[in-house]
Amino acid sequence: MNFWRFLDRTFDRLPGWPSERQVVMLLTFGMGMTMLVMARYDPKLWTVELFKTLITVVVVTGFVNMILSFHYAANKSDEARSENTKRAFEAITATAQAGTSDPTVMLKPGETAKAQEEAK
Repeated sequence: MNFWRFLDRTFDRLPGWPSERQVVMLLTFGMGMTMLVMARYDPKLWTVELFKTLITVVVVTGFVNMILSFHYAANKSDEARSENTKRAFEAITATAQAGTSDPTVMLKPGETAKAQEEAK
């Protein structure tokens, strides 16, 4: 098992918040806030051009990530629809593999046409 699968499984066990997108948003936003706090406690950092450039990039990226993360999180229904489509295709595949002659008969995954005919 690699590190990314471990993280994926760990996030799957969480109660739904934060999602992976929201974690990225929170970390990026936190990094920007940390840099602002650093600059508050050490004003000499404002004279360093590289620091000013980096803090601008990180803070702007944090805000953009926050906006995009919440936009995509609001569109969770798209993921549910694609999961339902996946289940429908699995049922169609199971029916086709069972070899039933009646195209209107839908088999459950793992069910065979003989078992369904015996049930009638």
